Amino acid sequence: MAEAARLIEKYNVDGGSDLAKAAEIHQTILSFKPDWSSYEATRGCSQQLPVSADVEALKSKIQGNTSVLQACLQAFSTKEEKPVQWLLTLFFDMLREDSSAYSMFEEAAKKQIKLYKPLMDLIQRPGLDIYSADKAAWLLSAIIGHVPLAFSDGDVKSFVSTLFGKFNNSDLGVLEAITNLLKSGSFRGLVWSQPGVGERIFRISKNSPSPMLYKSVFAIWTLSFDPEIIKALKDSKEFQVVQKIREILTYSRVEKVIRLCLTVLKNFLGVKSLCEDIVEAGLLEAVQSLEYEKWRDAELYDDIKDMAAHISSEVNEMSNFERYERELQSSKLKWGFIHSSKFWAENVMKFQSNDFRALKTLSLLLNDPKSDTTTLAVACHDIGEFVTLHPLGKQKVAKLQVKEKVMQLMGSTDPDFREVRREALLCCQKIMLNKWQEIETAK
Repeated sequence: MAEAARLIEKYNVDGGSDLAKAAEIHQTILSFKPDWSSYEATRGCSQQLPVSADVEALKSKIQGNTSVLQACLQAFSTKEEKPVQWLLTLFFDMLREDSSAYSMFEEAAKKQIKLYKPLMDLIQRPGLDIYSADKAAWLLSAIIGHVPLAFSDGDVKSFVSTLFGKFNNSDLGVLEAITNLLKSGSFRGLVWSQPGVGERIFRISKNSPSPMLYKSVFAIWTLSFDPEIIKALKDSKEFQVVQKIREILTYSRVEKVIRLCLTVLKNFLGVKSLCEDIVEAGLLEAVQSLEYEKWRDAELYDDIKDMAAHISSEVNEMSNFERYERELQSSKLKWGFIHSSKFWAENVMKFQSNDFRALKTLSLLLNDPKSDTTTLAVACHDIGEFVTLHPLGKQKVAKLQVKEKVMQLMGSTDPDFREVRREALLCCQKIMLNKWQEIETAK
């Protein structure tokens, strides 16, 4: 039973809807008995080729005898479908179960045995079945990732281009191959720079099958080890990496996906520029909510609590008035924690510093024709908070003649100003409410 469970987990290729079928396909492929002497491509080396679906036997046969590996690579040129599927599956199992087996490919490369061409020829074979195409792409990408010195930049570029070409690889097969390549520090930057790689990784949606989600997050995790790539992701409006992780954490309830997301966040928290994005994106709330879910692995609760504590520490450190002023000086405001009720309750009295400089800057942003709609909406919101919470709120706002501008924005007919009109209305209501309270007090 344990072996069956392991196989089902390993061959979870259908999103969890029919795992038993996936394991059954695997067993059916390995039950085939290849007759290498009957195939034209392998008649000359049939004695060296494996005939039993025994991973340990294959490993023993190849170790110390690279001609056996060479014969196996030759066997991939066999035109019949079943023996190719059988051999690919045998290699797949061997490498998944024992990563030390990659040393056999390293030894073969030293002896000038061609590793790249036989597998590339197979992947590019017209009419190749999807199973073989995916397993061949996995095998080649895994070898490149573990034995990078045996391959050139040109090999990697050509392989990535082939993955995105009109061949028979599935979407999951392509993503698995990309992930294997990204494991290699030698080629990570090169692979990331190839057209279509970023889009393929980040186009995975929250509703994608769990294997796709897992591989997407795994790819992001490998990218997090490269400072240059992290900087590019931080600055990218297209990929929005922190928001992607938050979305997956919010909607996925697959344990290995959640655990890997937490691992990615741990790496991200080591990059100061990403800490602010993590706080702004509301990752603390997303992680804390995971504590109330039912998980089979008790240790996952500890991982969730630890991550929540780490993010909470960043929130406490970053939710300060100096950070708010830095955003004001950028002339571009965006929704986030430093515009929350909690922040205002803790920091409103600090607006008195430097002769209410922050309030004056908000007023300038409201009147600046270059301010975008989000900046205008956030500025209206913040002025409303200031009026409500600061003892001198109404007087200071009146002195800056802010109400007139807010009312002007409230009456805008621009269709893009919907959010601005809403926040301007709320701001105006707070200003007027404050006025009515003063009248009642005077009575």
